[in-house]
Amino acid sequence: MNLDLIKDMIKRHEGLRLKPYPCSQNHLTIGYGWNLDNDLPSDIASYLRVTGEITRAQAERLLNISVDTATRQAWAIFPQFGGFSENRQMALVDATFNMGVHKIINKFPNFCKAIHGGDWIRAADELMYVDGLKKDRLSDYWKQTGDRAKEVIDMIRNG
Repeated sequence: MNLDLIKDMIKRHEGLRLKPYPCSQNHLTIGYGWNLDNDLPSDIASYLRVTGEITRAQAERLLNISVDTATRQAWAIFPQFGGFSENRQMALVDATFNMGVHKIINKFPNFCKAIHGGDWIRAADELMYVDGLKKDRLSDYWKQTGDRAKEVIDMIRNG
């Protein structure tokens, strides 16, 4: 997986804010979507306390940490991750970055099951709809992230 491509994708989805702001779920966030419920590296935390913001270089560093974490988590959820197409790997890292490993496992178990079974169409439907088989109610992921969800789901569906 090309890390520059996934970082560019996440940057496009998240945007950059150097001062803390509440995300759509009302979690205090900074940089390219770093949830401040997670500890910051001590030097960045100190800088933020003093200045009320972070630098672009610090935001990039946080993004690198986040992408590394999301990639490791995607591997943990999907041990066959290395055999997936680059687009699917990127989609799974983006979704893990956005939602977190626990939400993917607990809120989207049928999504995970479909991927484990190699059923990419079903996996895409499970991420898009509350019950992927019924297709009558859009998932919170779809409703809360809009174009991001559409792109990620298309990448999962089409490889």
